[in-house]
Parts: sequence; structure tokens; C-alpha cells
Amino acid sequence: MLDALYIAAIGLQAQKEQLDAVANNLANAGTTAFKRQSVDFSAILDRASPATGANAIGATDNRPNRLLRFDAAPGDVRQTGRPLDVAILGPGFFEVELPGDKVGYSRVGSLQVNADGVLALSTGQVLKADVRIPADAHDVRVLADGSVTAVIPGDVSPTDTVAPATVLGQIELATFPSPESLTYQGDGVFTAPEGLEPARARPGEDGSQALAVQSLEGSNINLTDEMVTMMLMQRIYELNSRVAQVADELVGMSNNMRRS
Repeated sequence: MLDALYIAAIGLQAQKEQLDAVANNLANAGTTAFKRQSVDFSAILDRASPATGANAIGATDNRPNRLLRFDAAPGDVRQTGRPLDVAILGPGFFEVELPGDKVGYSRVGSLQVNADGVLALSTGQVLKADVRIPADAHDVRVLADGSVTAVIPGDVSPTDTVAPATVLGQIELATFPSPESLTYQGDGVFTAPEGLEPARARPGEDGSQALAVQSLEGSNINLTDEMVTMMLMQRIYELNSRVAQVADELVGMSNNMRRS
């Protein structure tokens, strides 16, 4: 009977984590480049062993990200017409700078020029490519090969009929053989395990695809699938609750028999 209570507790914890993941997926269905998350049930079982009991179950609350897996499948690409919007076609990530001299990886292609004149993600992380935009530059664009160009007034000569574009920097793509091994940090940014280095290449070279310019990648969330999963998880949660209730009743009956 105690085993039944333990199994029910593991089941309740697992379904709670999965319901939280589904709710997060639904909330981010419209978020740029968001990747579907699901729970690694084997990780819950590994942590919650009979030797550690309820303490192991509670410990999962302190490290929720390690329970999550993400689906690396690309989302649909939609045009925006904004010159600094780019979408990655196929595998790959943009490299960004994180606090503590760490490197992050993101597919969020909504770029902007921050207050320091550096190209960054819309969520604030600066591109590791360190592309700096002069204050007087205009018509800043990201091209399909990852080069960043702008028109700078000082570069125009009297003989120019059309202002030439100056290349200010180059964005490369970082690819991993198993992107599922990355850890999600929030704001569309992932980190790689220690010792895992990506392969880097310009978009369109070394087997990578060119960027989709003036476009953004949508999330890979299927609302219908998520709603079906949510209903299934709720039902399983109810069944585990019933198992725990029945096991508790049996324990009570056993105690009463001993007293009598």
C-alpha cells in the first residue's frame, strides 16, 4: 500500500510538470522562434528513487529546466518587411553574449540596434559577432548571407549617383549535431553543456541555408496537439489522485484492523 502511495505521488508530480509545460507552450504559441517543451519523465523517475522518497520528488521543483526537453523542429516563417528581421532556415543558432563571459544560442531573429550602437536581439542579448552601427548610418539591413550593411553619409563621393552600402559585420550560424542537448535559459536563449562546441559557418555555406530576410520564424506549437495533451494529462492526474486516495483508505482500514 505504501508502494501504491509512492507510485501515485510520482505520477502526480510527473503530470503536474507536464501540465505546466503544456500551459507554457500555449502561452508562447505566438512567440517568435519558441520551441515546444515537454517533460522528460525518465528524469523524474531517476530523481525519485524509493531510497529518497518524497524528498526526491520535492527536489524537482528546484531544478525544473533539467526536466524539460524541447522540440528543435523549425516553425513557420512569415514575412514582416522589417530590414533587421531574419529567420534561420534549417538548423542553426545565432550566438549571443551572456553575463559571466558565457555564450548563448538563439533563433530569435528580431534584431535591433541597442543604446551602445551594437546589434542585439529584441530581448537585449548582444550578438557575439559584435556588429557596431555608426550613429549616422541609415538603411541598416541584414542580408541572406548574414552580412550586415548600412549606408553611411561619409562614404558617399561626389561621383556616386546612388549611396553605396558599407558592410559593417558578418553574422555566422552555430550548429550542433544534437541541439536537443542544449539547456533552455528563457527569452529564446539556450546554453550548451560544458565542452560542447558548435560548428560555425556563414549562412549559405558549408551545408547551411541562407537566411530568410525581412522575415521571422514563428513557434512550432500546434494548438490542437497541445489541447489534446492537456486533456489527457488532466485525466491521468485524476487517476493518480484516485490511486492515492484508495491507498490511503486501505492504510486506514489496515490500522483499524490492528486496533481491533
